[in-house]
Amino acid sequence: MKSEQESSVDTNSEAVKKFMAERKWEMHSCSTCGRTFFSKTSAKMDVSVCGWHKCDKGDYPFRTYSKRKRMLTPAQISSRISEYFRSTGFNVATPMNIANFEGQTDLVIAGVQMFDDIIHRNQEIRNDKVFVAQPCVRMQFQPHVESQEGTSTSFVNVCTEKMGAEFSEHLQSVDHWCTILSKLGLHMNDFIIVMRTSVNDWGTGKFSALELFFSYGGLELGDAAYLLTPQPNRPAIAISDIGFGLERVAWVVNKTDSYFDTLMPWTATGTREMFDSCRTMALLVLCGVQAANKGPGLQFRRFAKVLSEKYYGVNVYSILAYYFDYWAQFINPSISRDTTVQLARLEIERFVNLKVCEALKLPPPRDETTEAYFDRLVYTCNINIYELRKAIQTCKT
Repeated sequence: MKSEQESSVDTNSEAVKKFMAERKWEMHSCSTCGRTFFSKTSAKMDVSVCGWHKCDKGDYPFRTYSKRKRMLTPAQISSRISEYFRSTGFNVATPMNIANFEGQTDLVIAGVQMFDDIIHRNQEIRNDKVFVAQPCVRMQFQPHVESQEGTSTSFVNVCTEKMGAEFSEHLQSVDHWCTILSKLGLHMNDFIIVMRTSVNDWGTGKFSALELFFSYGGLELGDAAYLLTPQPNRPAIAISDIGFGLERVAWVVNKTDSYFDTLMPWTATGTREMFDSCRTMALLVLCGVQAANKGPGLQFRRFAKVLSEKYYGVNVYSILAYYFDYWAQFINPSISRDTTVQLARLEIERFVNLKVCEALKLPPPRDETTEAYFDRLVYTCNINIYELRKAIQTCKT
């Protein structure tokens, strides 16, 4: 016998099929994974497979589609999405600090975490419809940034959230997202929408979620999830959670060759790993995250280690300043640009100083830049500058 949640998912799945059919979406079954997916009639789309990343070729054919005349920045796209949802009755929320103190993750990984205090601390349920552009960090992407196009450890989750939503309200929000994506020049004929169910646990018990994944020209942009979150002392809370990766949306809107083309300084060169490390490190520091051996501070330290070992000597500090300005478009910095860069520099060069100290068996470094450490070693400890310069090369692996 099916549980109440399973029966609800089945009922909602049928409602999705009816909703999509009314809007002229055709239903298919993936020949690879068997999932149900929807598409519109288009000569561009291969409808034998669902477009899920494990089922397609991963060559992102959207890059061959016709391009818009003028490119849009991620901030401009976010502003257009925000204004659209404001006009349809959504409140625009202020994003959270990236360090997460209420939920199950050290860092904010999705906009739906605005409800963490309600879900985990039994606070009063909200009934308003909310749009938020929430900066997020997902550390599981760090090993894949260099090798996998369209991947970054930090991004803006543009999302709509509604607690206590009826499923019909959720589908209305899905319809709104289809409208604004079309207004941005992303035609529905070029989308595949994959339906699946998943089992999750946010710390209050397992629950099933019905999800719709939006794939445009081979690239997954976001998903629309409807879920019933268990509560220990009250009925489960229904949540409509629809979120898209802003930077991925910007990539498909502009159709540049690389995901990072509009996410790095125009005149800079370097690896995706370097830019991603600077980008995420800047976000962590401007949100007040301090280096530590656990929690958010450990992630800060991991990026500093990458930059010290692989990219010391490259002008990463000007790149950090660039990313401070990027994130300041979405979240109010807790410190200034100069302070952000200085704190990042101290942590990056702490690793450099420790390596030089270990290699030459020198007096230990203090909380200081490499320049200040070398200055002290040369003028106070009478260390040979050429030995120091030679030793610093060992910092690059």
